[in-house]
Amino acid sequence: MIFLKGRIIMPKRKNTAIKSYKLKNGKRKYMFRIYLGMKGTKKVETTRRGFNSYEEADAAYKKMAAEDAQDFIKEKQITFDELYKKWLPFYSRNVKESTLWKTETMYKVHLKDKFGSQYIDQITTAEIADYFLELSTEYVNYKVLFWYMRRIFEYAIDINLLNRNPARASLLPKKTTVEKRRDIAHNFYTADEIHQFLDAAKQYNERAYIYFSILASTGMRKCEGLGLEWQDIEFDKQRIYIQRTTAYGKDNKYITQLPKGNKKRYVPLDDRLAAQLKHYRSDLSDKLFHTADNNFLRPSKPDQWRRAIYKIDPDLKQITIHGLRHTFSTLLNQSGINPKDVASILGHTKVDLTLDVYTHSTKEGREQARLEINKLF
Repeated sequence: MIFLKGRIIMPKRKNTAIKSYKLKNGKRKYMFRIYLGMKGTKKVETTRRGFNSYEEADAAYKKMAAEDAQDFIKEKQITFDELYKKWLPFYSRNVKESTLWKTETMYKVHLKDKFGSQYIDQITTAEIADYFLELSTEYVNYKVLFWYMRRIFEYAIDINLLNRNPARASLLPKKTTVEKRRDIAHNFYTADEIHQFLDAAKQYNERAYIYFSILASTGMRKCEGLGLEWQDIEFDKQRIYIQRTTAYGKDNKYITQLPKGNKKRYVPLDDRLAAQLKHYRSDLSDKLFHTADNNFLRPSKPDQWRRAIYKIDPDLKQITIHGLRHTFSTLLNQSGINPKDVASILGHTKVDLTLDVYTHSTKEGREQARLEINKLF
């Protein structure tokens, strides 16, 4: 500081990158923006603010200018794994325990090894696109994993760690190239085929027969059927109350929770199935399908039954257990039942899902259409 003829002359400051600014309370602070070089294909630039004097800011600037851009880490920079751990508690508030467990498992198996140790602002769109293009050749559920990654980056934007999402949806492969994809178009039975399947199930054992009869005549999901208790069978009202499903929760613990969509619902109980259920009950357990120590059966048990049934009748068309749900929807639609009623029984919120995914074109249905056209013309 120099005094000249009663005036204070401030020394000329050489570093023009340092700027002053005022806070709302009038206090003056100093800041700067600095370019450090290239890190791979990305420019390394950063801003520092909040210095109390020009000298303090200048000292920090000179120290940063001496750094190698390759070693630079931003003040708020965190790894993808650290971001995931910040995001998970917020995500867990809005999902069921089984969904949370699946998400954690998928992250650990796929995303953590590839992206976990990388700083989030260094993960590029091209890198993500290449990873999911390769993943689509070996993992059917790659899209689910992608949307998890995209949501994690959206969280980073919400808390001001990023200003754009590198997981660009436009670059996501539209279809998997995994050879063993589920054949949804043929994953159902005709009326004759479902009777043939249930006849073989009856030959195998009564418990499997009752279980598959319930799924075939109600459209119930696999684990909704496993979670049934006798209190859910309302014989007097001719309906079954679906209020739980079995699932795997935290630490792979087997639990029960609300059905998919957190929605309880009723499904019709036909006279034939009601009579069979009354004959089937032979113990005091509160559960329809249970282990020797009265726990719910695991999801693997119906798959064991299904494989055994196909061995009894090798001529049977083989479908998945979920295919019985498709069968139910298709046969009811073929019988002329209102699609909205079918959607309600299945627990769908939108009838489009029932028609587009669960209802299939059949040879019998096309022949019936031909007969109706003959009547019209």
